[in-house]
Amino acid sequence: MKVGMMVPNYARWFRGDGIWATCEKGKELDLDALCFVDHVIITPRQYVGMGNGYMDIWTAMSYVAAITNIQGWKPILTQTVCVIPYRPPAQQAKIAATVDSLSGGRLMLGVGSGYQEFEFSALGLDVKKRGDMTDEYLACMKELWTHPVASYHGKYANFDEMTISVRPTQQPHPPILYGSHGARPRRRIAERYQGTIQGPGRELESQRAFDSDMADLNKLWKENGRAGKPFQMAFIRGHLTTDRGQMGKGVVKGIAPEGQTLTPGVPLPERMPEGQERPYVSTYTVMHVDEMVADLRRLESVGTDLAIVWLPSYRYGGLDNMGLQLQQMEVFAEHVLPKVNRDKKPMQMDYDGKLYTPLAVP
Repeated sequence: MKVGMMVPNYARWFRGDGIWATCEKGKELDLDALCFVDHVIITPRQYVGMGNGYMDIWTAMSYVAAITNIQGWKPILTQTVCVIPYRPPAQQAKIAATVDSLSGGRLMLGVGSGYQEFEFSALGLDVKKRGDMTDEYLACMKELWTHPVASYHGKYANFDEMTISVRPTQQPHPPILYGSHGARPRRRIAERYQGTIQGPGRELESQRAFDSDMADLNKLWKENGRAGKPFQMAFIRGHLTTDRGQMGKGVVKGIAPEGQTLTPGVPLPERMPEGQERPYVSTYTVMHVDEMVADLRRLESVGTDLAIVWLPSYRYGGLDNMGLQLQQMEVFAEHVLPKVNRDKKPMQMDYDGKLYTPLAVP
C-alpha cells in the first residue's frame, strides 16, 4: 500500500514558506502522494471552519508541482475530491492537462459530484443535476484529452472540431478515481473510471457497508470486462499523540449554525435538509499512534492501494499552525510509518479492459 498526506490548501498559513516546508518534510518522509481538497465559494461560517484561507485547488496543485520538481521528488498529486460540475469541462480538461504536463505525469484525479447546495447556487448551478453534469463533463474531458482535435455533443457541452492544445503527459489520460457512495456511482466506476475513493471506517457498521459496497463494485467490474481490480484510495483523519492519557479527546475548530452542536469525534452529516447550511468545521479526535497504525493496517487488509493521512494544522499546545503540521508529520514518521507495509512498485490500472501503468512515478 502506498501512503500519502492531505496538504492544507484550505489553511490561511499554507502559503510560500509553509508550502515549501511541508513539501520538504513530505520528501523526508518519502510520501507517495500529496492530496488536495476543493471548494470555490463558501459562507462566512464555513470559511472559519475550513481554516480561513481556501486556495483554488488547481492553482495550488500547480504550485506544489513546481516546488516538488525543484525539490527533486515525485509524489502523486491527487484530490479528495475535485468537484467536477464547478468548472466548464473544456476549461477543466485544459487545466488538468496543464498540471499533468508541468508535473511530468503525476496527476491522479480524485473526483466527485459535490454536495454543498449553497455553493452550487452561488455558482449558478442546480445541485440536483450534479450527477448528470459530472458524467457528461468527465466524458467530454476524456474526449479532449485523447483526441488532438475533438467534437462533443451533449446537454451541457457542445462543440465541433476543437482542441485544448495542451495534452496530458499520461496517455490515454490521467487516472480517474470517483468518490461517492451508492449503486449509481459504483456503476459509473465499473463502466468508465479507474477506481474509487472509499474506506471501511472504524465502526463495525461502516466496515460491513464497505465490504458490501466493494463486493458489488468488484462484481460490476468483472461484468464490464475490466482487468485487474478497481484502484482504491481512502483517507484517515486524526490528531496523533504518544500519550495514552490524551486518547479520545478532541479538537473542534469552527462556528456551528444556530441550533447545531459541534462535537469532537462526531462526524457531521454529509447531506443537509434542502435550504439548510451545512457546517464545515475542523474536527479531529486525538488518537494514539498505535490506533493509526491499526487503521492503516485495516486499510491494507481490504485492498487499499493508496492511504491518505489527514493531519491537523491548528494552534495547539504552544505550537502555531505550521508548527503543529510539521510536529504531526514527525510523530507520524517516527511512530506510524515504520509499522506500515509500503509498496513502491508501479501501479497498474485498467483502461477499457487493458492494464496500464499511467503514472510517471512509482
